[in-house]
Order: sequence, then C-alpha cells, then structure tokens
Amino acid sequence: MTRNVRLLYLHNFLTYFRFQEAFVVIYFAQIVGSYASAMTVVALSTVVAAVLDIPMGLLSDRFGRRNTIIFGSICSAISVILYAMSSNMLGLCSGAIFSGLCRALFNGNNNALLFESLKTEGREADFPHSQGRAGSMFQLALGLSALAASLFAKQGLHYVFIAGIFPQLLAVLVSFFFVEPSKHYASNVKNSFGHFVAAINNIRQNPRLRLLIVGQSISHGVGESTFSFVDAFINTVWPTWAVGVYRALNHGCGFLGFWFAGKIVKKIKGPYMLVIAEVYWFVVQTVAALISNVISPVLILSGASLFGPFIVARDQLLQEDFTDEQRATMGSITSFGGSLVFALNAYCLGIVSDHWGLIIGLLFGTFVGVLSLPIYIALFRKKFTPSPKIAERVL
Repeated sequence: MTRNVRLLYLHNFLTYFRFQEAFVVIYFAQIVGSYASAMTVVALSTVVAAVLDIPMGLLSDRFGRRNTIIFGSICSAISVILYAMSSNMLGLCSGAIFSGLCRALFNGNNNALLFESLKTEGREADFPHSQGRAGSMFQLALGLSALAASLFAKQGLHYVFIAGIFPQLLAVLVSFFFVEPSKHYASNVKNSFGHFVAAINNIRQNPRLRLLIVGQSISHGVGESTFSFVDAFINTVWPTWAVGVYRALNHGCGFLGFWFAGKIVKKIKGPYMLVIAEVYWFVVQTVAALISNVISPVLILSGASLFGPFIVARDQLLQEDFTDEQRATMGSITSFGGSLVFALNAYCLGIVSDHWGLIIGLLFGTFVGVLSLPIYIALFRKKFTPSPKIAERVL
C-alpha cells in the first residue's frame, strides 16, 4: 500500500500541473466578454460537482477507489481538451461539465484511498503527514506550471491551454497503476439508498461533524471561488505575464505549508489552526483590496503558507469522524455543501465585479468567507464536543 501513497503523490502532481490554471478567469472572460459569464462557467463546474458528489461517493464505496480515480483522470483530460478547443460559451460549459464530474469523482475518493491504504498497514496515524505531502505535490505542480506558463503567456492564452492537455494524459496513465486497498469495505455495500441514508444518519447524530461540515462548506466554497477570482484582481495591479509569477509564488508557499503540515498540526490542534488561518486571511485580503496597489499581491501571498496546515487539520478532523463503511460517501456529502456555496459565491462575485468593480468583488468574497469563523470558534471553545444545543444554534 506504500505504492499507492507514492503513486498518489505523482498523480496529484500531474493532475495539477496546469499551465492554464492561473489564467482561467481571464481566458474565459476574453472568450465570453464579461466576468459574470466567466465566473458562471467556473460555477457550472462546481454545480456539476455538487450534483454528482454524492452519487460518485457511492460509486467509490461500491466499485472501488482504483476504478474511481481512473475514471476521474479521464474526465480531467477531456475537460482540458474541451477548454482548449472552445471559442464560445457552449464549448466552455462542456469542459466545465467534465471538470465538475472529475472533481466529484476525486472529492470523496482520493482521501479515502489514502486513508485506507495507510490503514491496511496499520499506519492511519500517519494520515496528516501523508496527506500533507500529497497536498504539497499539487501545490508544487501548480506553482511550477504557473511559472512556466508566464514565460509563454505573451504568445496567447490559447496556447497555454493546449499545453495543459499533456500532463492530464500522463495522469490517466498513472491512475492504472493503483491497487485497491484491502481495507475498502465495498463488499458490504448492497443498497445505494440505504448506504446514503446511513451516511446521513451518522452525520446527523454527530454534532461535531455537523459543525465541521457547515464550517468547511462556507470556508471551502467561498475561499476557493474567491481564490479563482483573485487572479483577475491581481491583473489590475500587475501585468498579465506577472499573474503567472504570482501564482507560482503562491503555490510555492502552499507547497511549503503542505510539506510541513503534519508537524504543524501535531503542535497546533485542529481548531486553533482553523481559527488562526481564517482570521489572518480575512485581515490581509481586506487590507490588500483597500490599498489596491502593487503591494496587494504580496499581502495576499503572505497567507498562502497557512493553506496546507488548514486543509490537513480540517480533513483529519473529518476523517476521524467518518465511518469506514461510508467514508467516501460522507466525504462527498461534505464537499457537496462546499460545492453549492462555491457556485453561488462565484456567480455573485462576477455580478458584483461587473457592477461595482474588482475591488468590491474581492471585498465581497472576503467578508462572506469569514462567516465560517464563528463555527470554528464554537468548535474550539467546546474542545471538539459541542453540545447538541450549541450545534443547533449554529446550524
């Protein structure tokens, strides 16, 4: 099962080696003519992921982690091909559909694959360390690909998207070498609806898990959609080619954060990490938007190293409360909420920016994202065991 862990590192690197990632909103806006329409395409990917998250989690629990990661890798490659070939809204939306399907397949499955591969060898306690290293690979890939893309972005963003196809094809090849973890419980799953109901009941009966899921939905949904949008804001204070440099530096900091996330999370308990990160991101993004000058990207960059420890702390807390039998399904239910929030916030960001400008759009995303903070504070104060009354008040 050590083989699976190493393959997941490589697969993450190839899947996220995306030359086009730093320019997605800018490229979409060039094709469709507005930020609202561009963010609608981004939102569509997330809506598809939200709709399919739970079915794909069920598919993973029933038919295996290996088959699911293969299918997801193929969908990722198709998505990038469609984006590169598109010249109108219909083509971009087609790519977004396959992108959403890929995300739905990976969301609940890949963490479950990692956790069960470790559990097979009695190493589940190593999950924070291994997940941190796996996460560092996609940060490294995004950083290196963004830096490389900045070198030929002047030739046209279309060429950047074409170059992004090849790493996805290599990721498809790597996905066939995974082995199904022996700690996967698919043989016990016979009724999809009953399996789903069992997962929902486990979440409903666990106040801590419910709080984590609500907080994660707001934090992930708003944070990721705002992160996608930040590139357009950066482009107002730095030249287009420098957007790739910004992304490379951002992901470089993210790589370091993920690489050392296991050690950091051991020293700083989960809720502390969540609260620290949310407060810092809120402060620096607010200041960056208000001053809106060449220093703004540097301020935003300063919070990038917190992303890895934040994700690892959050996912460890979630995995501890997930059951073995419904692990991927419960993960998909969790990401379902985040996907819905992402889609709604992405569309609102586009509308706000088209009407009042990119600065107001960034401030909007920043202030909505901080709504997760009271939930994480409630978890911290109750030391992981909030009473049902507290949970009900927050929910």
